[in-house]
Amino acid sequence: MTYTVARMNGRWVHVMRFARDVAFSTERDWFMVCFDWEQPNRRRSHFRWVPASTRFDAVREFVGA
Repeated sequence: MTYTVARMNGRWVHVMRFARDVAFSTERDWFMVCFDWEQPNRRRSHFRWVPASTRFDAVREFVGA
């Protein structure tokens, strides 16, 4: 599995998924990011949708199990 992490506002976040349309907005193209991605899966709780126009300072991809 490949993980994509990005630096956003001085903090590393996990880019979870991309969606063209979301129910809460008429704008298109959104990323779901996880702010506490270093936690085990069942403990992650800080997710946020950000527009695709958001600029990331850095983006890295990791291959993991």
